[in-house]
Amino acid sequence: MSRNLVALALVLIATLVGACANPTSTSIDSPQPQSTSTFTPRPSPTAPPALAFEIEGENLYEDPVGSLRLLFEVRNLNPLTVEDLRVTVLLKDADGRPVASQSAHTRLNVLRAGDSAPAMVVFFLGAPAFSGYEVDVYAEKGGYLAGLLHPGLEIVDDLGRVGEWVPYEVLGQVQNVGDSAAESVTLVVTCYDEGGRVVAIGSGAPEERTIPAGGSSQFLVSIGAVAGQIASYKVQVQGLITSED
Repeated sequence: MSRNLVALALVLIATLVGACANPTSTSIDSPQPQSTSTFTPRPSPTAPPALAFEIEGENLYEDPVGSLRLLFEVRNLNPLTVEDLRVTVLLKDADGRPVASQSAHTRLNVLRAGDSAPAMVVFFLGAPAFSGYEVDVYAEKGGYLAGLLHPGLEIVDDLGRVGEWVPYEVLGQVQNVGDSAAESVTLVVTCYDEGGRVVAIGSGAPEERTIPAGGSSQFLVSIGAVAGQIASYKVQVQGLITSED
């Protein structure tokens, strides 16, 4: 009996030793690295510099029917031609918050570098109470219109005077000193007081619809409303190269 127990003990010991000598291992699937696409951010394109303008000769007044009017000129401070100029006047309260706004176009559609054009913004039949105002100018870089602008139109023999039926008028001639005919010719008159404020703006056209190369045409621009004493004036002319050229 004791021999059987000894034999059984030896078998158990041998089994344990074998288990320790040859342990069973279980493989664990470790996660494999995943391929990822790399993204290199591109630098944002630099925004083009904003177009620069200067507001000159501001004259804010109330007309006889109670409308609020602001007359001024817009000067192109950019080294390039601009076109399609639009102005917006914001009336603001004491805290700087807008209380009303109105917009208009300048009287000339195209402005070369350094040139100016007048504008008038009207708040018809009055405006809400305000403490100040701001003028914003929007324009496009010279493109289609600038490419059609006639380069050879000049004003000669101009004369400003009190009109018989209007407060003021300017007459003279447009000469075409260029090599091509001009059409859609526009004249703009800006009147100033002694302090340089804009007191009146007028627009018109010459007698001839098309001015041939080397030709001329007379004009008369009437000024219907004046917001001060006129001390000086300026006449500007623009036209387009005819489509036949």
